[in-house]
Amino acid sequence: VIRAVRCMYESKHSGPAPPVQPFTLNMNWNSLSPYDALCVTHVLSCCPVSELEMSCCSIGNKGAELLVKHYPNKNTTGQLLEELDLSHNGLTSEGMEHVMKIVRTSSAALRVLNVSGNPISDDGMALISEALKHNTSLTLLGVGGENKKCHI
Repeated sequence: VIRAVRCMYESKHSGPAPPVQPFTLNMNWNSLSPYDALCVTHVLSCCPVSELEMSCCSIGNKGAELLVKHYPNKNTTGQLLEELDLSHNGLTSEGMEHVMKIVRTSSAALRVLNVSGNPISDDGMALISEALKHNTSLTLLGVGGENKKCHI
């Protein structure tokens, strides 16, 4: 989190500090409101976040909607998100519909997606399947209740 704060500060103020290297933003186990998830998109837009870990954050479907709606297609550093963990967030098929927009439209960078531990119905799984038809970069998908992973 400190790297994210530093990066956001540097995006507003030019300074002599060297650029921040790509990093993992670990938000796991923080109780976040949907609007906190929206704030994360600001970090993604101006910082070189390569991995976003938001497991067990309780963002729900609304948080997923806001995260995706404001998800930057391109950030100011040129770094694209490579790994996204939204496991155990209470995402249903409605939430999967939003998350799959990232899978369908990401600029061939997202390699790992973990949505395990969410109550995903057959409809949600169909959304995942359809999104995968449009993505050539995803190599690891976590689905199911026991952090089961599927190599693609």
